Amino acid sequence: MSDYGIKTYADLAETCCGMVLANEIASRPLEPVSGDWAPWDEIFQWYIVQDPSFLMEHTDEPVFYDAELGLYVWGVTTYGTSWAILPAPEIH
Repeated sequence: MSDYGIKTYADLAETCCGMVLANEIASRPLEPVSGDWAPWDEIFQWYIVQDPSFLMEHTDEPVFYDAELGLYVWGVTTYGTSWAILPAPEIH
């Protein structure tokens, strides 16, 4: 567990202060702005996040920016497991 009390992906998602699933946004020109991501890494779900600051400062989760829309997007690389039981990524 991290010093922030984040044990699961569900806990981590709460730090974003609001998320909207937006898988179609992947077709837009997104600029990687944070995280450990390579173009060959598979992203299964795309979430528009209201506040990406914790993700960007304390994780290596991929975060992108759509300049035209002014939106930050979290690229989720896990699939098929409930976030309530999925251990959070490393928090630093």
